[in-house]
Amino acid sequence: MGWVIGRYARGEAEGKPKGSPVKIMARLLRLVWKYKVRVIIFVAAAAAALCLSVIAPYIGKRVVDEGIVAKDINALTYYSIIFMVIAVCIWALSTIRGYSVAWLTQRLLYDLRSELFDHSMGLDYAFFSSTSAGQVISRFTSDVNAVGQTATTGFIDAVFNTLTIIGALIAMLSLNFKLTLVTLSLVPLIVVSVIFLARRSYRAYRNVRAKVGELTTNIEQTVSGMRVSQSFSERDRENLRRFERVSYETMRANLRATLVMALTRPVLSIIRAATVALLVFYGGNLVVSGEATIGTLIAFYSYVEMFFNPVITLTVYYNMLQSALAAAERVFEYLEAKPSVKEQPNATDLEIEKGEIIMENVSFSYSEAKVFENFNLKVKPGEILAVVGPTGAGKTTLANLILRLYDPQEGCVLIDGVDIKTVKLRSLRSQMALVPQEPVLFRDTVLENVRYGKPEAKDDEIRDVIHELGLDPLIESLPEGLNTMVSEGGGNLSVGQRQLINIARTLLRRPKIIILDEATSSVDPYTESILQEALKRLLAGRTCIIIAHRLSTTFLADRVIVLDQGKIVEEGTHEELLRLGGLYAKLYELQIGKPMEAEMLSASPAGTA
Repeated sequence: MGWVIGRYARGEAEGKPKGSPVKIMARLLRLVWKYKVRVIIFVAAAAAALCLSVIAPYIGKRVVDEGIVAKDINALTYYSIIFMVIAVCIWALSTIRGYSVAWLTQRLLYDLRSELFDHSMGLDYAFFSSTSAGQVISRFTSDVNAVGQTATTGFIDAVFNTLTIIGALIAMLSLNFKLTLVTLSLVPLIVVSVIFLARRSYRAYRNVRAKVGELTTNIEQTVSGMRVSQSFSERDRENLRRFERVSYETMRANLRATLVMALTRPVLSIIRAATVALLVFYGGNLVVSGEATIGTLIAFYSYVEMFFNPVITLTVYYNMLQSALAAAERVFEYLEAKPSVKEQPNATDLEIEKGEIIMENVSFSYSEAKVFENFNLKVKPGEILAVVGPTGAGKTTLANLILRLYDPQEGCVLIDGVDIKTVKLRSLRSQMALVPQEPVLFRDTVLENVRYGKPEAKDDEIRDVIHELGLDPLIESLPEGLNTMVSEGGGNLSVGQRQLINIARTLLRRPKIIILDEATSSVDPYTESILQEALKRLLAGRTCIIIAHRLSTTFLADRVIVLDQGKIVEEGTHEELLRLGGLYAKLYELQIGKPMEAEMLSASPAGTA
């Protein structure tokens, strides 16, 4: 009877599935059917338990009529033994059913999480840059858990509760047709009650979800901005008042929703009590008139209970099933997401020998925002190229195109004369490295964080890399050296220490091409000098592109290009661009705070005399 709610829930309930629930469920069942032996065992046990449950009240009728009322000890003993055997069998079969459901649910969750993770590894940067991390994580956690309830527990309970209702009706009709009609006379009242409560419960829970979202946002903003919040101490009271208001509104919304849902079971219980009263009154009259036996009346009562318990269960849990179906749809939508950067079927392995990079007539845009149009660039083998320019000039996009995190709409990117669209992604990226502005460290030891760059690397190889970069003092300064545990996100290390570990990880790969996305922008001048010494060792003999937001890193470059609105507007060495007095010189003076003339003078032979 809970399915009646669906008629009013579709189009109203927040989080409802947009696709066909039948198709979603069919897809889930296909996943479960991979374990057909377990499914068959479960179905057999559940079907047998259902049949025995329907038979049990009938045996109880025989116990009463042929044993107790007829005062026949042999019949009483015989049917009592049968009744006990049925009860034990139902218990055993229910145990098998319960374990089978749990096994199928957990196996499905395991398979879905593995499939989601494997699929995630194949999605490209464009997908993750347009999808929040929270949305991705929710697929692996709450959505997958809800799918388990849908495909196994929720769906199976719904099916067997429905079959139980049908079985109870058949048994009731076979016992006494008139008594069945009287008992079912209150079913329309059940339907009306369900519709009435369904409308209000969905409105109430939509309001709850909205308030919970508002509360979560408030907490997230406060925690993430705690440093700023505490620096403005006079805002403490205002922040507290705002939080208490949202929290109070959330509490009231939950109470209203709870009240509506709390009415569901009592209302149905009242209707059930009224049905039992009708059964006792009308059934008692039938017994008195000789049209029914006492055993029939008792069995009928058992079937009425068997009818109403599934009705109440289906009604109360329908909202959960709808939400779970919506979660299943979100999981399948994620699994159907396709990367925009795809490997061609005939892709080949690439062996980078020289490290030459050429961009030919490249055009690229994000939706309607154009970044490059007929852009051309050549980076010589072993050259260190710095790319500078104002925000939005296309610096990071340039790096992403070379790494093939995006594909240009027109033109091509060549490495050693080979179009990177024609090579295998793993082959390409295994010979390149990105040193980001914000280093990413994992909750593990420093040793394992460095080894992340080359999982098969031996400990001695890692130590050689650290020594080659001159990072021995850094490692010695850590409490347990290479075995120091890094907290989540590297919170127990300074920004400089995290970046140096990241540089060691990069060198361990021995990449042919390196892209530095302003690797020194978040550190103090002293640490920056250490980082630059490490970078010089890292970049030696390798082709490198430095995305320079801070122009101090351009000192490492052999050549500097200045981007503005997706075009190269200036090109040359650091000194040449300063003498030119163009955009680079203006950016340099703004950042360094040193007059151009003084800088040029110090760089000239006369200035050094």
